[in-house]
Amino acid sequence: MIKSISMINFVLSQIFGGIALILICISYFTNKKKFLILNIFADIFYGAGFIASFSLVAGINTFISIIRVIIIYFYEKKGKTTPLYYLFIFSFLYITIGVIFYNNYWDIIPLITPILFTIAMTPKELIKVKYLTLIPNILIFIYNVFNGFYTSALLDLLETIVLIVSIITYHTKNKNKNQKIQ
Repeated sequence: MIKSISMINFVLSQIFGGIALILICISYFTNKKKFLILNIFADIFYGAGFIASFSLVAGINTFISIIRVIIIYFYEKKGKTTPLYYLFIFSFLYITIGVIFYNNYWDIIPLITPILFTIAMTPKELIKVKYLTLIPNILIFIYNVFNGFYTSALLDLLETIVLIVSIITYHTKNKNKNQKIQ
């Protein structure tokens, strides 16, 4: 009985991660507003995949991150910088969830990665944001692979590749601009 429940949870986790992956892929071909909406729904399924497999630190922190993204979006929409105290509020929430629902040493990764993502959102320069999100993307990819969240790992790998390509594209464009100026 327990084995069949864990198999059902595993399958549900993969399905939720797969839905999140599909939504993320679609979001890359939309405008900024649809991108945000699709990413929120993707994160809901992404978090649900963790919850389905009782990885509560990763799941709950994903849901908290959805709130963080929405708050940052509204500040950006108003042309304002998100107050620094949000960094501390969300970091406190992530740590609290990590302490309450800590299950094993792997839970350290979904405890620290949302804090790193929150820090990564503070610079105004998009290129700095991209560099700062590389490490948490790689860490959460590793977490997903070693904990059996394969469709979520694929999503994180895809995001990391897109991030690396966008960094390379940025530097290539700037290098070409600098060469034209000289």
